[in-house]
Amino acid sequence: MSDHHHAATAGTGAGPLAKHHFLLRRLHSLSGILPVGLFLCMHLFTNAQMIWGQDAGPAGESHFQHEVDFIHSMPALLFIEIALWGSIGFHAALGFWYTFTGKSNVKSYKYGGNWRYLFQRITGIVALLFIFLHIATLRWRWDLFGWFTPFYAHGGVIEGEAFGHEVKMAMPYTAYALQVSWLVVAFYVVGVASVVYHWSNGLWTAAISWGITTSEAAMKRWGLACLGLFVALTVFWGAAIVGALNYDLKEDTTEAQRAVLATMVSKTKLAEELWDSIDADRREMIEAWIEHELEAGHD
Repeated sequence: MSDHHHAATAGTGAGPLAKHHFLLRRLHSLSGILPVGLFLCMHLFTNAQMIWGQDAGPAGESHFQHEVDFIHSMPALLFIEIALWGSIGFHAALGFWYTFTGKSNVKSYKYGGNWRYLFQRITGIVALLFIFLHIATLRWRWDLFGWFTPFYAHGGVIEGEAFGHEVKMAMPYTAYALQVSWLVVAFYVVGVASVVYHWSNGLWTAAISWGITTSEAAMKRWGLACLGLFVALTVFWGAAIVGALNYDLKEDTTEAQRAVLATMVSKTKLAEELWDSIDADRREMIEAWIEHELEAGHD
């Protein structure tokens, strides 16, 4: 039986949400599958390329960077992002309403469906928080809490050479973030695991909501398929984290990339090692540029 049969959910009272409960339930599940779920599979598969990211070229290129460049070259990227954020916003808004108006029977009836219902709601909240912080730090470059955001860096051009946001940094940013703090590693493990569980379990429930799996046998078969997807996606994000943790930041990066990393979360042993690996004359030039930027920022 579906999670909905194991726990009382919203939709029994009055109001527009209750009135259109049947339609909203299906739109809620659909928004989680497409385009969010499709993007999740593609995104995690792309990130898994980090496992091959050790052989960076002279310009700091890597297999992973190549994939990232392809994504950013897509002409419809803005529309894809709008569609994703719209779907996530709609799915999250309804999800919060279902979470705080539904009631789980897990304390009274410890059936597997009740536990799935509970974990689905918990992982949904964790996943939403993770997605926001992931995008805010990596895509928007917000400098949150100082210690947490080694993704953040100022950028510019020094003597005609790109520095900062103009330097290709997808792999080094991610690798440095994970290598500089185990808190970031833990955050990503918990966050991505929550996203993957929430989508995989939601995919199983969606088939019931849409009347695709109507028998117990069909539910079990579809459950095995969803479990397989969960395992595959877990392998993908696991490969990404392993690849980032094993990325040699001193050997497989350019001086410009190392300079960017060393000026981010700088009070670490790794930052000092990266800074020491840069030519002395170049360090002086970069320090002068940073000092100029700081003075300009205070004006």
